[in-house]
Amino acid sequence: MQPKDADSLADTFEEVEKLYYKLHYTNFTERQNERNAKIRHTERNRSTEDLLTSKKTCPEESIYQLGTLESHASPKELFQIATEFMDEFHERFGKHVHILDWALHLDEGTPHIHERHVFDCENKYGEIAPQQEKALEALGFELPKPDKPLGRYNNRKITFDAACRTMLFEIAKRYGLELDEVPEYGGRAYLEKQDYIMAKQKEQLAQQEKAVQEQTAQLENLKQENEKAHHQQVRRTTYQSLTLLSNDKKIQKQEKQLSELSQKIEDTENLLDEISAVAYDKAVAIVSENAVSDALKASTEQVDIYLDWLKEPGRTASKETLDYTTYQITTLRKNIIAAVNRITARLTTVLIKPEIKKPAIEQIKENTRPSVLQKLHQRQEEINQREQTYTKPKKCSHGMEL
Repeated sequence: MQPKDADSLADTFEEVEKLYYKLHYTNFTERQNERNAKIRHTERNRSTEDLLTSKKTCPEESIYQLGTLESHASPKELFQIATEFMDEFHERFGKHVHILDWALHLDEGTPHIHERHVFDCENKYGEIAPQQEKALEALGFELPKPDKPLGRYNNRKITFDAACRTMLFEIAKRYGLELDEVPEYGGRAYLEKQDYIMAKQKEQLAQQEKAVQEQTAQLENLKQENEKAHHQQVRRTTYQSLTLLSNDKKIQKQEKQLSELSQKIEDTENLLDEISAVAYDKAVAIVSENAVSDALKASTEQVDIYLDWLKEPGRTASKETLDYTTYQITTLRKNIIAAVNRITARLTTVLIKPEIKKPAIEQIKENTRPSVLQKLHQRQEEINQREQTYTKPKKCSHGMEL
């Protein structure tokens, strides 16, 4: 299995360690749990995963780094030295110290290796169990101070670590690297070395904190600038919105006025249409009446003269002849009147035809419009003048003068 990133690599290492503990320490945990059951202390029961997470039995992690942040071995050199070191480590200590996994890290300032291993040996029941001190004792390591009791600063792990450092330095020297050897645990020089390391770390932290503060200040400045720009944009947008709203109200007012004006114009046009149509109809009626009157007058006037002449005394014709002639002239007079009336009716019919009436009405309307508009304007001016000259009556004061 080839993990693609650091997270999947860590997951892989965890699975490897779980599997190793299960394969090598299952027998121990099962037998120990059986012994716990016999003495009625099953609360002490543990699984291989419990061993993997316990501080006393979990794998130990070592970090291998050659040099400092300013001067250090290359990743290739570190890899070669570490590979040779772990081969020799396995050959010398592999019976009781087992390397489970390791990885070269290049994501920090100095290349370094993380390596995890576990210590184990047989217990008094012949079972392989993870136990550090017993394993190192089985490998022949002595206490740094044999005459002193076992303790935090006097245990075989200190001796084991010193042997591992010596082995690592010897391999590094074979690759041409000269390293400052770290003093033994508990010595004054070691504590001074630790103080130096802590001072360097504090210095780096201070630099990082300063950089963080500078970045924070820059971010705060950017935030303030963005907020200022945002407020300005909000003000501009608000002003534009108010301007648009004001313009919209003005446009609505103008549209209303235009609509009212259009309605007035339309009403005026309708009025002109009605006036023109009525005027034309009146004109046709008057023309027809006048035409009838004039035609009848002109046509019957001479006939009436002949009738009057026939009725005068002294006519020598016989009575039958006079009566016949009078009858014929009277009939002629009636026919003339009927003919004139028919002609007048035909004239009225012709004048009210659309093709004749419509152009005539339009002409009347065009001739009438100026006078109508003039009258409307004159009427409006009279109204405005009355409104301007109108004043409220003054209140009477009923003061008493002594």
